[in-house]
Amino acid sequence: MPDSPTQRAILFADICGSSGLYKALGNHAAEMKIRELLGRVISAVADHKGTVIKTIGDEVMASFAKPAHALTCSQAIQRQFHRSAGALQLRLGASYGDVVINEQQDVFGDTVNDAAFVARIARAEEIIVTHGFFQALPDTRALECREFDRVSLKGGDERQMIYRVQWQSETSPSATQVMNLVHTTQQIKRQLLTLQIQDQPLQIGPEDTPFHLGRSDQNSAVVDSQFASREHCHILYRRGKYVLIDHSTNGTYVQPDGHREIYLRREELPLEGQGQFSLGQPVSANDCPLHYHNKQH
Repeated sequence: MPDSPTQRAILFADICGSSGLYKALGNHAAEMKIRELLGRVISAVADHKGTVIKTIGDEVMASFAKPAHALTCSQAIQRQFHRSAGALQLRLGASYGDVVINEQQDVFGDTVNDAAFVARIARAEEIIVTHGFFQALPDTRALECREFDRVSLKGGDERQMIYRVQWQSETSPSATQVMNLVHTTQQIKRQLLTLQIQDQPLQIGPEDTPFHLGRSDQNSAVVDSQFASREHCHILYRRGKYVLIDHSTNGTYVQPDGHREIYLRREELPLEGQGQFSLGQPVSANDCPLHYHNKQH
């Protein structure tokens, strides 16, 4: 039988803080505790008409026919853990769209990748969902979501809105309020990053990201250096900051004005204030480092 395409809501639930638990309790006791907590997640999925696809370490992947069921399940899980899990907390991410289900009932596709991606964006006690998930909710349930950020989902260049789900009462003292996106957008429109590459100034706005740098002609700006990778790094606008993300062979050196040089390799760093950075070699060894200036416009 060929793999079956269909639409599903995919939910990832990941336990935070498990590394510390292993150190505190020892391997056997910590593993038993993790299994108990994962069992609670699995029970909640079943209670809300979902199907557990797999467990991956400290993470559960589940599928739901309806996004509303996944939403209710994720809220119930967070409330239960908030009351009883002690130092351990959960972060959850969900997406909705086309998936492929094989004969072993495993699930694949961009929807799965997107759910895993937003789950990694989520912090402890957060539920983050994609725009596709939000759009598929009934209007009354969509009110439980708040605009959170615009990101480029894994494998795509287009920035999309993601949402944070409310699971606590907004008057609860432990509930974090999300700033209204209208105010955030007004701030975004005023913020520009200026890059100077070989005496050529470039102004980058949030809408211009991701902005790619490297030797290849396919980049947003070409850096002609034997030390640079073809696709060396890119700059992304995330949550009010321009972030430099290295994915090169030789790394990227960043020298903020008045601070020590920072070496990145497969890492990321917010570009705040002004300074210089160099692809593949230290700033001091580069005759033409890139200058950056992050300013309000």
